[in-house]
Amino acid sequence: MKYVFASVSLMFAASVSAQTTEEIERQKLKEEIKKELKAELKAEVKKEIAMENISVFNWGKFDLNGYGVVNYYGYDYDTDKNLKNKVDAERLNLYLGYKYNNWLRFQSEIEFEHGGTGATLDLDTQEEFGEYESEIEAGGEVKFEQAFLEFTIGKNTLLRTGKLKIYFGLAQSLDDPDDYFTTHRPEMENELLPLGWYEKGVELTGTFLKNKFEYHVAITTGLDASGFSSRNWIKDGYQQRFEMANAESFAYMARLDYKFGTSGRNYFGVAGYVNDAAANRPKNDMKESAYVKIGEAHITYDQNYMRFNSIILYGDIENSDIVSRKNASVASSLGVKRTPVGKNALGFSFEGGYDILHFFNHTTKQRVYPFVRYDYYDTMQNVEGAVVDNPRWERSAITEGVNWFILPGVIFKIQYSNRRLGSQNVNPTTLLYTGEKQKENTFSTGISYVF
Repeated sequence: MKYVFASVSLMFAASVSAQTTEEIERQKLKEEIKKELKAELKAEVKKEIAMENISVFNWGKFDLNGYGVVNYYGYDYDTDKNLKNKVDAERLNLYLGYKYNNWLRFQSEIEFEHGGTGATLDLDTQEEFGEYESEIEAGGEVKFEQAFLEFTIGKNTLLRTGKLKIYFGLAQSLDDPDDYFTTHRPEMENELLPLGWYEKGVELTGTFLKNKFEYHVAITTGLDASGFSSRNWIKDGYQQRFEMANAESFAYMARLDYKFGTSGRNYFGVAGYVNDAAANRPKNDMKESAYVKIGEAHITYDQNYMRFNSIILYGDIENSDIVSRKNASVASSLGVKRTPVGKNALGFSFEGGYDILHFFNHTTKQRVYPFVRYDYYDTMQNVEGAVVDNPRWERSAITEGVNWFILPGVIFKIQYSNRRLGSQNVNPTTLLYTGEKQKENTFSTGISYVF
């Protein structure tokens, strides 16, 4: 009996000892797990803090692209026999964007025009009887064209606020040099409208009906009627002469496009623009309103080997005769034309080309587009009051040329343009009209690049 009791005691003691050892091992394991979890958590927190500290320099949130144009121009003008041939570093545009998150991003555009900035003179022989214009640029400008915040407020809706592009006209959409065939910006729109055209304000844009329709609605700063002229209609009413734009009258723009085809680059649509440009004059020298009302319809097609686009626009200036009279008396230091202003302007253009290189090489990524372009525009299509219609400003131009896409983003362009004016040549001996329309012929070539 004594031996049995001793055996049971030993077995109980061994059991207790085993449980104690197992408990100790379990506790050690728990401590090790806790220690590892704390270390991992601490490392993760440090990582998050580090990411927050370097997020401004996270280049994955930035995007950068742009384009540039350099051209040569050879002139043969009836209207200016002494016009010199020129080489122009026309533009270098850089687009810099930053994505804060999935619903907010910043977008900007910086443009370098004609090579730099400084004070220069420009000789205008067309409107100001050979006067020199002083401009604050050394052949060009450096400026922020766009700088805005873009909010995603729905699946297919964006809200933009800041300095925005005005999506009125076809050239405002097809503004990269690989979007149009000519060496310089499309002629008709460039003579009538500001290109590029950017204003401060708010824009709502988006798509609907399975993304087939795209719209733009904007409320922005408007035009200044003191810059309107015979040659360029409202173009120079774009407020750039002063540090800040007058905002006594806002402008309203709306556009609607229908997309078709399979390339994603085919659409047709309409747009309208309204603004009282008298209210934004530098001085309160005009009590009457001068509403600018413009409408346009456009189409563009770029699929397979064919590309073409066309636009027609018509505009009206209220009280254009009063605008003309007021502009004639503004100070010359304002740097505006001070010429009569047409009540109505009419413009039409067509541009088309076809890639012929695929006939000879089916695998190449290069493209060769022979093209033709026609422009018609009259900035004094109708006048009112005592303003006299000057036939000089009814113009039509036929341009023929070739675009060679060396790479998808590198284009060599060459063209010849024949512009015919509504005015007649004058015999230098008799000083009588010859009956022959004046011509302005231009040969140009250049290189463009997009990246």
